[in-house]
Amino acid sequence: MSRRLSSSSATPPTTRSLVTALAANMNCTSDKLEEMGQRPNITSGDGTCLLRGRPLSTANGVLSGIWECTPGTFDVLDRTNMESIVILQGKVILTDLTAKGDKGRPITLGPGDSAVLEFGSSVRWEVIETTRKFYTIAPAIMSATKDDSDSD
Repeated sequence: MSRRLSSSSATPPTTRSLVTALAANMNCTSDKLEEMGQRPNITSGDGTCLLRGRPLSTANGVLSGIWECTPGTFDVLDRTNMESIVILQGKVILTDLTAKGDKGRPITLGPGDSAVLEFGSSVRWEVIETTRKFYTIAPAIMSATKDDSDSD
C-alpha cells in the first residue's frame, strides 16, 4: 500500500512553529548567534575561521540550525553524516577533494545557493566573505537508508 501525503491544506502546528522560528532565525543578527570559537583544521589563508551559530532543531536525530564563519580555509574530510546547506549571506568556495584528477572543480556559492555534502565526501571550504548558512545534518544511518515511501 502506498503512503500518501495528507490532502489537508492546514499546516500542522508543529510545522508552523518551526517555519516561524526558522524565518526569524535566518534574519537574526550575528550578535544573536552563540560564539563557537575557532574552526578546527584550518588549512591555509589569512583568515581565522571564527564560528557562531544557533541550533534550531535536533528532532529525530536530525540537526538543523544557523552557522556563520569568518574568512579562512578548512577541510572536512570523510564526512560521517550528510549535510544540506543553503547560503544565506557571504561567499564560499567548495572544492570536492575526493574527485579524481585536479581534486575536483571549485564551486562558488553565495546567497540563495544550496549544496548537499554527501556521506563519505571530503570538501575544502574557502570562506571568502563571512558566510552564514542554514544547515540540516542527517546521521549516516539516515543518509544510507533507502527511501521506501512508495513500497508496501
